[in-house]
Amino acid sequence: MLLQLTPSAEALNFITAEKLRSHIAVLAHDSLEGRAPASVGDKKATDYIVSQFKKFGLQPAGEKGTYIQKVPMVGVTVEPSSSIAMKKGGKSLPLTYSTDYVATTGTYQPVIPVKDVELVFVGYGIVAPEQQWDDYKDADVSGKVLVMMNNDPATDDPNFFAGKGRTYYGRWTYKYEIAAQKGAFGAIVIHTTPSAGYRYEVIRNSWSREMFDLEDASQTKNLAVKAWTTESATREYLKLGGFSLDSLMALAEQRSFKPVPLGITMNGELRLTVKRLATNNIIGKIQGSDPVLKDQYVIFSAHYDHFGIGLPVDGDSIYNGAADNASGTSLMLNLAETFSSLKQKPKRSLLFAAVAAEEQGLLGSKYYAENPTVPASKIAANINTDVINIIGRTTDIFWQGSDRSSLGNDLGIVAKELGLTVMPDMAPSMGGGRNYVGVDTAFVRMMRERGSKNYHQPSDELRDDWNYDGALQQAEIVIRVAWRVANIVEMPYWNSGSEFEAARKKSMSK
Repeated sequence: MLLQLTPSAEALNFITAEKLRSHIAVLAHDSLEGRAPASVGDKKATDYIVSQFKKFGLQPAGEKGTYIQKVPMVGVTVEPSSSIAMKKGGKSLPLTYSTDYVATTGTYQPVIPVKDVELVFVGYGIVAPEQQWDDYKDADVSGKVLVMMNNDPATDDPNFFAGKGRTYYGRWTYKYEIAAQKGAFGAIVIHTTPSAGYRYEVIRNSWSREMFDLEDASQTKNLAVKAWTTESATREYLKLGGFSLDSLMALAEQRSFKPVPLGITMNGELRLTVKRLATNNIIGKIQGSDPVLKDQYVIFSAHYDHFGIGLPVDGDSIYNGAADNASGTSLMLNLAETFSSLKQKPKRSLLFAAVAAEEQGLLGSKYYAENPTVPASKIAANINTDVINIIGRTTDIFWQGSDRSSLGNDLGIVAKELGLTVMPDMAPSMGGGRNYVGVDTAFVRMMRERGSKNYHQPSDELRDDWNYDGALQQAEIVIRVAWRVANIVEMPYWNSGSEFEAARKKSMSK
């Protein structure tokens, strides 16, 4: 039987505002204590998601015939009494933990001595062969602390580091990864609000607690120090070496940039509490209807974790994570229920994955990518839902990353059918659309301001004034795109020049 590339009305009308709200209400409730990895709230969230997968009739797709894939981690808590100072000659600039910097480690030692370690500015800290970009230029930075800018070079050219958008090279997780590969002792990412898309308080509140990393048995090429420094603190310690942050940032915009030794050393000691623990990826499956294509998969993912209990703000210490990302998890669960309810299933199989420890650096997703429960070459696409639109319907749409793969073509076809304009990937902190219809402009302004204020704060809670019309529009778009991808015989592909193209080709050859 030939399937149409447009899903049925049954599928398009299945999700309701109340269905979206109901899952958020459970996952963002105070009783789940913010769903920090390996916490009591984590277990409650896991149990709830598993119960929903069972209720919907999804097959287990984790490990050993279960819905669970264990994610082994290390928890690291930095003692606030840890001391770090930047020095040059007889001058010393002490940095105050939390106020000026935050840090963790990849070596999992209880004490990290830092003695006269040289600082080197490495621009954006990016090596991107497909962009003919290399900030390191074969410089020997082993044993040094590398100071680098957040994000990636931004231009109006969508083919150059995604224009105004952000590539993987712009993520702070990549910065630490490449520094470790270069044999560095440590890496400092400079926080600025424009480059991060959020205030330093977001970093401070996120990092001033137990931090997590994937357990690495090899312990090879791990950074002893992974840190952020504030813009103001960075400007002050660069002055010790006679450098201007603005001048260094200007140099870093050039392809010809070379690492700059700063003539400054880092000194001090990080004192840490280290423990081993585990969290869960939760994975369910709907088998496809085609005898051949059922062995290929479209994945729907959403991270279900948040920050747990942390620094109190206005007397509230529970970081509920209602929008981020109980809302995206709710949409993923609703998509699972939608597709499981259909009599006629798509040709490809569907995986639904609630992934863990995203707030710690995409750890659950990284672990799954390194340990997939299905062959990597059989994964056709991954559609991730993170923070639903709670303001209203829009006349435009954009998905982060869609313009870097053939999925952008599918999104374009669906958008045209719905009379929507596809916009370029404008910023990593945005998603969905920006041009709202039928919504009071004062409400739009208030919701945007609230969203920015609540991001990674205890105030990210479920509220009665959320407007789910935009989320339902998002759900329809996801269902339409996913239905196309799950039924077209050809596999999706990364566009030429994507930072993921080479890795995909490698996985397909296995």
